[in-house]
Amino acid sequence: MPSSKFLDVYLREIGVKTPVSLLFCTPDRFPDSEIDAPDTGIMMVKDLPTLAMQALACKQCVLSETRSDVMFGSGCEDADVLLVGDVPHGESEQGDMFTGDPSLLLDNILKAIGLQREQVYIAHIIQCDTPDHRDPNADEWAACRRWLQQKISLMQPKLILLMGRVAAQTLLQSHDALHDLRGQWHRYQDVPVRVIYHPAYLLRSPRQKDEMWKDLQLIQARLTSL
Repeated sequence: MPSSKFLDVYLREIGVKTPVSLLFCTPDRFPDSEIDAPDTGIMMVKDLPTLAMQALACKQCVLSETRSDVMFGSGCEDADVLLVGDVPHGESEQGDMFTGDPSLLLDNILKAIGLQREQVYIAHIIQCDTPDHRDPNADEWAACRRWLQQKISLMQPKLILLMGRVAAQTLLQSHDALHDLRGQWHRYQDVPVRVIYHPAYLLRSPRQKDEMWKDLQLIQARLTSL
């Protein structure tokens, strides 16, 4: 019998609102705003390394008091494709964004659309781990979204892939379930956005790999046309 913690994380990943999700997925998690508009109160910098130095010292929310690390992002700094995952957790001591079987599956996902890991950039929806890997709340997202917005502005990717429910709901400011956010194109900061399953979820639910393959075919076609 799986532990209650495992079931909670699993159910939240596929969009079922468990007590933890209900606690942190309230209407004020998505304040009314233009989701395409960068935070205007932020001083822009000239490159990702400079931005990373600032982000590593961020203390704009309570997560800075309990975080184990700051996961700014990794990969090709001028990548056409930006992948955004959920809340960081379980990374290696070297700071890898993905490890183990999810990392291997991510490599295969990228190969399916004609890319290598070295050709993309990978980030999380927020930069610090949350207690018990819960969803980020409104204050945490408000404090952390500036870093993601600036990454997008500096990189100017041609496509953003949101991996999993947490990343999709948070960035798109939506309470819709993951399967409702998939299968369509969205936009953020005028960049095309596609919602896909997180590699870790696919390992738990291999039957969804057929649906993932459909998504990847559409993504590859979009990349070819850009």
